[in-house]
Amino acid sequence: MELKFSGQFRRDIANRNKALSEEIRNTIKNAKEAQSLSQIQHLVKLKKYEVHYRIRVTENYRIGIIVRGNTVWFSRFGHRNLFYKKLFP
Repeated sequence: MELKFSGQFRRDIANRNKALSEEIRNTIKNAKEAQSLSQIQHLVKLKKYEVHYRIRVTENYRIGIIVRGNTVWFSRFGHRNLFYKKLFP
């Protein structure tokens, strides 16, 4: 799969602690190696949207992605309390 990163995603992951940064890298690597969406671990489609998904990074953090064809756009990253309410409505 082809991966692209939004500017907002890059700002969201800046200045994270080392353990969380490692989990984000592992999640991105998993998505890059996947041949289809079903091979991405912890991926769930968001109910209101056609092409929006979330990936659980740790128990409390989520990555928001948009899938168009064979391209995966990493759009947002945040704590689950804010993710569903404000970051990725």
